Amino acid sequence: MQKFFGFDTYETRWLNNGGATTHIIHSGIRYFSFFTDASNMGSNMGGAGIIWGITSLYMKNKAFRIYYASVAVASLYTMMLSGTRGAIIVPLAGLALYTVVSKQTRSILIGTASLVLIYVFFAFTMIGQSNATIRRMRTAFTPSEDASYIVRKENQKKLKEYLKYKPFGEGLGLSGDGLGVKVSRRFTTSIPTDSWYVKIWVETGIIGLILYMGMVFITIARGTWILMFNIHDPELKGILTGWLCAIFGMFLSAYGNSFWGQFPTMVIAFMGMSFILNGKYFDKELSDKIKNYS
Repeated sequence: MQKFFGFDTYETRWLNNGGATTHIIHSGIRYFSFFTDASNMGSNMGGAGIIWGITSLYMKNKAFRIYYASVAVASLYTMMLSGTRGAIIVPLAGLALYTVVSKQTRSILIGTASLVLIYVFFAFTMIGQSNATIRRMRTAFTPSEDASYIVRKENQKKLKEYLKYKPFGEGLGLSGDGLGVKVSRRFTTSIPTDSWYVKIWVETGIIGLILYMGMVFITIARGTWILMFNIHDPELKGILTGWLCAIFGMFLSAYGNSFWGQFPTMVIAFMGMSFILNGKYFDKELSDKIKNYS
């Protein structure tokens, strides 16, 4: 809608109040739809592409397969329109996890080949360089040459020195995410975090960061185990696998963008994890229904 019909009154007001500095740039317009910003939309659309792409592989009904595959392609196209370079890790990481969860030699070979081809396309070729969207996404594969990446690393060095003797961080709400400065003007609120994990690190310290990441990774690992060994219904496995791979991809993408805590990302992610962790009960219910009908 934004690309073809323009921005509405409220979106224009948001852009005029400062959003334009990061969304209307030299390489073009970064579209954000109804999300809080382009980085939030980009990562969510990358996740949607993985969810529906994987789901389409498991559907028995041909019409459903075509429909879900079409939605996946549209979602990935929308991800590109967001101009969020870090969002490209979502489908790539999701595809990588899928090769593990599928336990199929064919899927592993196709998935690995796809990852290699995508990486080579962006990192070692200039194909499509005339397209502003592809050109911007390509810079994600050469971060050492990107000015914003260099600035982020410099900011992280400053924060590392400051937090050296603060294992529990500066305190909740006291990071430079744009809101912290409204709470208190201090060193940590003056430096942009530009990352969900840097934000967690600044506010809760290295101890809080380890606990938080450990909790999420253990949950993802548990979900992976359930999908690999406890889910037998193919369509259910496809839906839950797509969801898990999308969550994994978005979790990794949150290193480059502080979107993970924004609405509706975290709600979608943890709601999805609750379905995955309860997947074996859904599978049992489906198998019981099949037995009753047979």
